[in-house]
Amino acid sequence: MLLLIKIKKQMNKNYYKLFQYLFIIICFLLITKTILEEKEIHNIMFNVDVYKFFPAVIISVFLILVYSQMIFRISKQTTSLDISKKKWIYIFLNSQFFDTVPFAGFIYKAVNLKKYKLEYKYFLFIYAFIFYSWIILYLFLFFIDATIISIYFGMIKYFYISIIFLITSLIFFFSIKVIHYFSNKLSSNFIVLLKIKELVLFTNKNLIKKNILVFIKSGTLIHILEFILYYSVINFLQLDLSFKVIFTIFFVNSFVDFFPITPKNIGISELISGTLMSLIGFNFTTGVLIRIFIRLSSIFATIFLFLINNMFFLNNEK
Repeated sequence: MLLLIKIKKQMNKNYYKLFQYLFIIICFLLITKTILEEKEIHNIMFNVDVYKFFPAVIISVFLILVYSQMIFRISKQTTSLDISKKKWIYIFLNSQFFDTVPFAGFIYKAVNLKKYKLEYKYFLFIYAFIFYSWIILYLFLFFIDATIISIYFGMIKYFYISIIFLITSLIFFFSIKVIHYFSNKLSSNFIVLLKIKELVLFTNKNLIKKNILVFIKSGTLIHILEFILYYSVINFLQLDLSFKVIFTIFFVNSFVDFFPITPKNIGISELISGTLMSLIGFNFTTGVLIRIFIRLSSIFATIFLFLINNMFFLNNEK
């Protein structure tokens, strides 16, 4: 019976992966078809200055490092992890590079951090806690973004959207406390429920001021850097876009990427970005190129940090 359940779960995973790959292929077919019809890619890329792409890569480097430090501080404050900042950076940056293969970086990080007193269970708990806290924070940041659009640009519908984001953020914040209260009322020896109760207890216990401040400071900085990254890429492509349009592109793409359907929303982000640009009076190709170069900046930053990280580590080992 257990064997049949495992086989069924594996089949469901395979079907989901197949669905993701098919979705990516369909997205890229639609993107390619539209770009070929517009015939704008040559005009856009002909005028770019390659050197203007460097600032985007530098910003992506800072994004990775800020994210690394946030996870480091949260991990140290919530578990018995005993590791120096230098060794943490080495493991984290390598895991970012290995993440080019799905789950490879995640597994690499879990295995290596176990050497520094971080059990697999708490490794998973930390990432679940970070994911939950990230939802709360980004819903609140989306509230601020939508409020800025509604007030600064005089678009009242975004004010109503901002209220929805704020309410949803508050619901998520207080939901763990409600779940924790009712989970304490339940008594069960079923191992899955016991693990869920442990996770709920861990999350509720660590949703305290010092951890919340780490998320607010790091998350806000990351959000601002992401906007600057969009601005930098648009400047590199020499697109004449107003602040209003740039902010709208950033807001919509940030929201879309918050709900990944495919790995890192490959294909979907590009398709939606292109469609958005078409709807606000620009060509589809422009939106796709913005997303592609956002991705490329992250890839180049990851490779750069991986090489520097390992060169520095090898030199110290000698």
